[in-house]
Amino acid sequence: MQLLAVITFAAQAAVAPVPPAELRGEALMDALRSGGYTILLRHARTDRSYQEAMGTVPAERSAQRNLSADGVRDAALMGVVLRKYHIPIGEIVSSPMFRARETAEYAAGVPTVVTMALRVFPSTDEQAAVVAAAPKAGTNRLLVTHHFVIEKHVPEIAPGDIGESEAAIVRPAGDGRVALVGRITLGDWEQLAGVAPPHAQPATAAAPAAQATPVAIPDTRAGQLARRYMDAFNSGDPARMRQFIESSLLPNPARPTEARLQTFQQSFEMFGPLVVTGVRSSSADEIALDVRAKGGDFVLTAKASPEQPGRAASITIGTAGGGHP
Repeated sequence: MQLLAVITFAAQAAVAPVPPAELRGEALMDALRSGGYTILLRHARTDRSYQEAMGTVPAERSAQRNLSADGVRDAALMGVVLRKYHIPIGEIVSSPMFRARETAEYAAGVPTVVTMALRVFPSTDEQAAVVAAAPKAGTNRLLVTHHFVIEKHVPEIAPGDIGESEAAIVRPAGDGRVALVGRITLGDWEQLAGVAPPHAQPATAAAPAAQATPVAIPDTRAGQLARRYMDAFNSGDPARMRQFIESSLLPNPARPTEARLQTFQQSFEMFGPLVVTGVRSSSADEIALDVRAKGGDFVLTAKASPEQPGRAASITIGTAGGGHP
C-alpha cells in the first residue's frame, strides 16, 4: 500500500475561535460549520472477536479486526449528520486499517490521505504533526484513527474516554499541540441524525455474540443495482438518490422522479440507514437481502430489468411477508 505524505495548509488556515467550554450536540455543529477544527474520529464499531497486534497493519483483511454491521450503520449515521448540518470537510486522513478507511468512506468519502502515522505505536513526531496540522480556511479536517492516537495527543482525553464510533474535536493550539473543543459520542450521532438507538439489551442479559463482518453483496446485475441503491439510500441525500433514480431505475410515467424522491425521503425517515445482515436469495436478475434498520429487520428486493439489465425494474423494502414500495 502506498502511503501518502500529509500536506499541512498552515499558511492558508483560519484560526478557529476558542469556545468558552467543551461543546456537544447542536452547539458543536454550529462551531464546526465555520471550519477551523479537526475531527479526531475513532473508527466505527468492530467485530471484537479478533484483535491484531497494536500498531500493525496485516495485509489480509481476514487478519484485521473489521467493522461490524453496527459499525457500518454508525458510520452511515455520521455521514447523515455531517450532511444535515452542512459541515465542511476539506481533508480526510485515515489510518491504513480497513476499519478506519471504510469508516471514512461511509461517513464522508474516500480518504484524501492514507498514512501509517495514524496507526503507529508508540507515537512519533510525524503522528503529532498530522494531528496538529491546521485545516484549510473555512473547512474542517476529518482524521479516522485509533484510540491510542487520540489519547496520546489530546490532553483532556483519558484512556477509555473515546469509544468506537466516537470523536474528539480539537483546534490547533500552537507548538504542535491541540486543544479539546468538544466530543461526539455514539448517542450524540444518533440524536443529531434523528435516529433512535437500537433497543438496548437488558442489564442482566448475557453479552451478545460477536458481530459478523459486513455481508458481501453478490456481484450480479441485481447485486450491483442493490449495492448502488443502498449507497444512495444510506447517504440520506436527495441529490444522490435522484442520480440513482435517473440513471439506474426504469422510467415509469405513473411514478415520476419527484414522486420517487418523496417515497425515498419518507422511507429514509422511517428506516434510517440500512445494513445488510444476510443474502436471502440471489440470481443474475433478482436479489433479496436481509437488512437491519431502526425499525427492525426487513428484506430489500432488487429486480433487474430484462430489457435494460443496467437498470432496476423495481426495488422494494418490506417484511418477509410483504413489500414496502
